[in-house]
Amino acid sequence: MSILRGTLPRAASLASRHGPHTSLAPVSGVLGRYLPTPHAGPSRSPPLFRSPQSLRSRSATTLSSASPSSSVSPSLAPPVPPSRHSIKITTPSLESIKQEGFFDDDVALVPTEKAKLIITPEAVEQLARISAREPPDVRVKLALRVGVEGGGCHGYQYTMALTEEKGVDDYVFQPEGVDCIPVIVDLVSLGLVKGSTLHHATELIGSSFRIDHNPQAKQGGSCGCGVSWEAAEA
Repeated sequence: MSILRGTLPRAASLASRHGPHTSLAPVSGVLGRYLPTPHAGPSRSPPLFRSPQSLRSRSATTLSSASPSSSVSPSLAPPVPPSRHSIKITTPSLESIKQEGFFDDDVALVPTEKAKLIITPEAVEQLARISAREPPDVRVKLALRVGVEGGGCHGYQYTMALTEEKGVDDYVFQPEGVDCIPVIVDLVSLGLVKGSTLHHATELIGSSFRIDHNPQAKQGGSCGCGVSWEAAEA
């Protein structure tokens, strides 16, 4: 499968920004209320390539909620109509990406018609709840980062975490018509999740964001955990 530019290990390692699916635990700081602690599991090889900025801004965590009852009261979150929202997409600057120096000179953006991420009403509602919890000075900087990294039992795994920093290669997906934080996806990760659906599901064991219906994933090539998956052949 073609992944914009570069070898598969390099692309996967560049997108290595977060860690495995986990559950919440108290952490100090503003983002501590959302960041989980890793569960015991198979170790992963360290990333082969990562930009200095990603070392500062991308935490090795997966965003989830402790339980369905842990959600903020609906009165604290802006009302969200039960319909799919239009998504405003902000693309990165190709010139800025080249100036950063972490891609080959012939790096290309994801074609506009393919740079899509579907965000369900349930996911938008949770993004609005997160936004409502934070003071304005934090809210304007906060975003949900969705990424892909090499690892897991099927070769790739999804990563999600809250961040206050954005990279020059980030695509920004902002639901319109509701006050909520945006979703950001780096250039390489978008090549692996374009056309996917971001959903927020509530189950007996808790609630969490997840990626569904990924056209880049091989049918039947996903782990039962829903996090690890195998890429479809090009």
